[in-house]
Amino acid sequence: MATTDSLAATLAAKQPRLLAAFQHIIKQNHLAHAYLFAGMEGAGQPELARWIAQRLFCLHVVDDQPDGTCEECLRIANGSHPDIVTVAPDGQSIKVDQVRYLKSEFSKSAVEGNRKLFIIEDAEKMTASAANSLLKFIEEPSGNVTAFLLTTNKQLILPTIISRTQVIEFPPLNAQALQQTFEAAGITPPMAQMLRGLTNSVTQAQALLEEDWLPQAAQALWRWFDQVVKGEPRSFVAVQVNLVGLAKDASHQSVMLDLIAALFQDLLQLHFQVDEQQELTFGQYASELTALTDQLGSRQLVEATELALTAKRQLASNISFQNVLEGLTLKLWPIFQTNA
Repeated sequence: MATTDSLAATLAAKQPRLLAAFQHIIKQNHLAHAYLFAGMEGAGQPELARWIAQRLFCLHVVDDQPDGTCEECLRIANGSHPDIVTVAPDGQSIKVDQVRYLKSEFSKSAVEGNRKLFIIEDAEKMTASAANSLLKFIEEPSGNVTAFLLTTNKQLILPTIISRTQVIEFPPLNAQALQQTFEAAGITPPMAQMLRGLTNSVTQAQALLEEDWLPQAAQALWRWFDQVVKGEPRSFVAVQVNLVGLAKDASHQSVMLDLIAALFQDLLQLHFQVDEQQELTFGQYASELTALTDQLGSRQLVEATELALTAKRQLASNISFQNVLEGLTLKLWPIFQTNA
């Protein structure tokens, strides 16, 4: 569990506006009884919920910030405060017995004070019956109770839940904040730069770096890409020999296609000079990409990028990863055979 200082610093970097908003809400005693925190993984939903808990229970608040050293703050940081009930999925879903536990806790008074908080992580993983069982509390809250439902997929939350909570949308992190977050977690700047286009989550980023997977994938993709734009037939063979073996599961296959799309988007960015401040996903190949933009026309680049983006949809339509990449390779060849 993060300390108070690191929570505040993380939120100041990730979601400064939301942090300031809840500082004001709590100071004015206008906290609602139920919130839905929605945004990408890594956008700061759990951190803000825990910061609110510490701010509400802290014994020595200073400048609208919990001090981080009092007994209440430390117990919240350790996940051991009796008046803060946290529920997370057990496996793939939030189970029936967890919901029963929640319902029983809703009916109880605070153990030590006059306030009680509920934090439901991955709320989209509640079954419909589980979510419906929360409606009574959300509709008719009793006592000084606040619930925070956290989600990375609002589309999977029941409309009845959404309509009865205050929905707080967590915007994606800006590039600088995300770069700093990744580097603070020990990720090298070049890898952090590449990962920014793939995830907001440090956990996911570190998983992609396990066993040096991302650097290997990037190198293999670059070799394939270089062969494709030169129209070399061996690029078709490279799909099975080099790429398929690196993407053995659905998540890695999805990331691989995201990286391919990012490569072509890097080319577009350089060609059209869309945003000189925006760093390239494949920044380590900037000189090669710049040289390519001098050889390729706008029509070629736009058409190729559209094909790369379509590949992700094909994978979602249950076409095999190998077939998607082989088909993409064959469609890209003629685009690059004629310079515009």
